[in-house]
Amino acid sequence: MNAISKLSMLAFGAVVLSISSLIAIASTDILPVKTQTQKSLATCVGEKTPFRDLDFLVGNWEFFTQDGKKIADQSYSSRGQGCLILEDWKELSGATGTGMNFVDPATGKWRQVWMSASFHIDYSGGLVEDGRFVLEGRIYPNSGDPSSAFRGIYSRQTDGSVTKEFLIYDEKSKTWQRFFIGVARRKT
Repeated sequence: MNAISKLSMLAFGAVVLSISSLIAIASTDILPVKTQTQKSLATCVGEKTPFRDLDFLVGNWEFFTQDGKKIADQSYSSRGQGCLILEDWKELSGATGTGMNFVDPATGKWRQVWMSASFHIDYSGGLVEDGRFVLEGRIYPNSGDPSSAFRGIYSRQTDGSVTKEFLIYDEKSKTWQRFFIGVARRKT
């Protein structure tokens, strides 16, 4: 074996030893060691309330104005073993939006963070006594205009549709004003 081959083998061995040492250090000193008392699954995995409260939306929907005009397609998919419900919205005009829905571990409430080209919304809530799903928070125009208090109310109907009403708080009149209302129907 020539000197270059020996030098190459020594260098390779040093790299392997260094990587092995880093892995050993990381696994013992930096990364937490799992104990028997730690949970192996996230709290949101399983059938417990409130984690399954929004599962009724999972699937593909068509969205209509109250007078029956279709304006968008909407899909909700369960991700992360049920810990996230991802919403994709696509209007017939081509405008799109995306929402991430999850139970915030800090509050125990559902939280939706919604983003579109026009605005983003960050609000929280959950099921109320009458079965409606109510979220409250703020809407932030992407134009830089001031944010406003915002409320979304999802009401399941007996025919399987979901009425969605969105309200914005008017600071001048100190009242909630309708921002939008429509009906989602499952695609057949």
